[in-house]
Amino acid sequence: MKTSILLLVLLLVMGCKKDQPTPLAFDDFSFVAPSSWKKFEAQGYDSKVGGITDGKDTLRYDMGMYSYSFTKETSATHHRRESVQNGYKTLTVWPKKTGQGLMGLYIKVDDFRKLSIYGRSKNEDEVLEILASVKIL
Repeated sequence: MKTSILLLVLLLVMGCKKDQPTPLAFDDFSFVAPSSWKKFEAQGYDSKVGGITDGKDTLRYDMGMYSYSFTKETSATHHRRESVQNGYKTLTVWPKKTGQGLMGLYIKVDDFRKLSIYGRSKNEDEVLEILASVKIL
């Protein structure tokens, strides 16, 4: 009986274990995401492109001269937060209605390198944590 209770408690604790954060590094930047997120790379023409996915949601990145700066995500439809991350000015956007719009981060690294990371998700808190962890290398 005691063994059964101990086994049940152990299974409950293991089942509640939170997904541990994992650093993911690309050529020019890195970020931290839960271990269920895996990185992928893609072929770009004038920039470096790729992303991360957990199988349900995907965040894509574009590092180049013409990366998207979230001009269509206005204050009428999106929250827009300007801040400084890792010494760089950033713009973070996310929809005012959860799950109904693009989420993303924009950083102008220099005149030739701009980084945008973007995607859609109903798990906005997790995505905003990932975006807040971005570091330019």
